[in-house]
Amino acid sequence: MDGELEALCASVDDVFARPASRENLRAMVRGLLGEVPRKNLWQLAEFAGHPNPDRLQGFLAKAAWDADELRDRVRAYAVAVLAEQDAVLIADETGDIKKGTKSAGVQRQYTGTAGRIENAQVSVYLSYGSGRGRTLIDRELYLGKAWAGTTADHEQRCAEQGIPPERANSVATKPELARRMLERALAAGVPFSYFLADEVYGQSRALRAWLEDHRVRYVLAIPKDEALPLPDGRTRQARELRALVPEEAFERRACADGAKGPRDYDWASVQLAPTIQGLERHLLIRRSTVPNKKDKKTGQLIREVAYFLCHAQPDVTRAELVTAAGRRWMVEESFQVAKGQVGLDEHEVRKWCSWYRHTTVCILAMAFLAAVRSRLILLQ
Repeated sequence: MDGELEALCASVDDVFARPASRENLRAMVRGLLGEVPRKNLWQLAEFAGHPNPDRLQGFLAKAAWDADELRDRVRAYAVAVLAEQDAVLIADETGDIKKGTKSAGVQRQYTGTAGRIENAQVSVYLSYGSGRGRTLIDRELYLGKAWAGTTADHEQRCAEQGIPPERANSVATKPELARRMLERALAAGVPFSYFLADEVYGQSRALRAWLEDHRVRYVLAIPKDEALPLPDGRTRQARELRALVPEEAFERRACADGAKGPRDYDWASVQLAPTIQGLERHLLIRRSTVPNKKDKKTGQLIREVAYFLCHAQPDVTRAELVTAAGRRWMVEESFQVAKGQVGLDEHEVRKWCSWYRHTTVCILAMAFLAAVRSRLILLQ
């Protein structure tokens, strides 16, 4: 495995201007992949045999190298390893709880990591997954309203953290950040079948319009009150359409394997208005097989219902859409690996540049793990 890791690092050596930076990349990646209790710069430096974290801090903050160029190379490596006909791209965000107010992007905001509003950094990621494995391939740091403004104090605060002016003047929403990463993936020719995301992205009409303009097939979770276009020109909310679906139209299917085996749900679909690009839209309805959610009005247990807006080829089958909807869980596994094994959330960097560099090196380490696991799966 050491030889494979060295080959990967050697393949990106030209991203770094100085030999010292190449050495620091290897030291950091080995630490992220190694048995280091907490993967902050102090412990990574100790693992590498450095007397202090100065070398690694300089590598992330001052050395001459482009994190976006490294990201592109890692994405190409990951896609070459994991590409399959069933591959999907998945957008999702995750949060890291932080103290203080100095770190770029930190503010009081909701994060699913804690399940509540906390002082945190939130970032949006693009994950690539297939039957061979999954890994993160792109990243964007989310800057909320606390980091957008035009006052002199605000500009000074952003300048201190190295935040580019175009990101400091206005808020780029999470769906907008996802679109930027998708643009890069499309420009790089990344092969995938569907783009998947939860309601944060599914309810963004601007993102959906962009996807449809670019003929990107998608399966996006949407809220129950999302207004959807019908073939006759009318619009109806997703829950209203669900009420019109006869019981016999539902069929039971497993969308993916969970911790306790196949996850079975009842599924139905409704034909929606097609796009002008010739692809079809469908509302996919997922209902739990047993009562598992308390009704807010009656207090009784009811079957939980979820809704997905789908954009696909005219001959798509319901089974294909169900399978695609079930693959969104792969991004959660990607986050578990990123935080549990390669220290994605254990950085102690404050500045914009250092955050992007640290995150990109973590993604490199994660892609290497995905490659090793993919090879072992093929050998089984």
